[in-house]
Amino acid sequence: MTETETLMADLTEASRIAQIGENTPLLGSSIGLMWGVLISLIFSYQYLILSGKIGLPEMTLAFAWIAFGVIGGLGSTILGRAADKKPGANSINNRVESYVWVMFAGSMAAITVGVMLNMSFGAGNQTVWNTVLVFAFAGQGIAYGVVAKLTRIRLLHAASFASFTFSALAFLFVNQVEVYLLGAIGAVLTIVIPNVILKTRTK
Repeated sequence: MTETETLMADLTEASRIAQIGENTPLLGSSIGLMWGVLISLIFSYQYLILSGKIGLPEMTLAFAWIAFGVIGGLGSTILGRAADKKPGANSINNRVESYVWVMFAGSMAAITVGVMLNMSFGAGNQTVWNTVLVFAFAGQGIAYGVVAKLTRIRLLHAASFASFTFSALAFLFVNQVEVYLLGAIGAVLTIVIPNVILKTRTK
């Protein structure tokens, strides 16, 4: 085999591997579904507490958010390990999806810490805390958009657009407690439903 033939064979093999990676289904839907359910529940609870719909003290929100973080962290670890064992886990699509959402989580952690510092040492109020939802939906829209461009999954383009829409709506309601009801609805529409659909496609 000549050097040219070897090079062509290598290019053909690389193209085949790339094609396989492009067609590999995304494996993070279980993690996304879990977070979607948790987020919709915690936002619903926060709305019910702050609006006085249920007669529980606001301090219970601290315990609810701690439980949210613990359950979400453990769930991500368990589901992530299960996904890593599935065929296609190391494909470009799945690696990029994983990195994108890790970066999203990091940005949200930084924003949350900043808001907490503002609430503790600045002139922060409930409105400052509510802006987390604005950034969350916007960041989510970016994450969905990047993965959508890579995978060409139309559902993710729709989820990205919906996330940006809810970010704008969250700004509209940022001074009102109803922003958490909006957040709960947004979590169902932009996280739960898309990941349920994606999960059915990977079976």
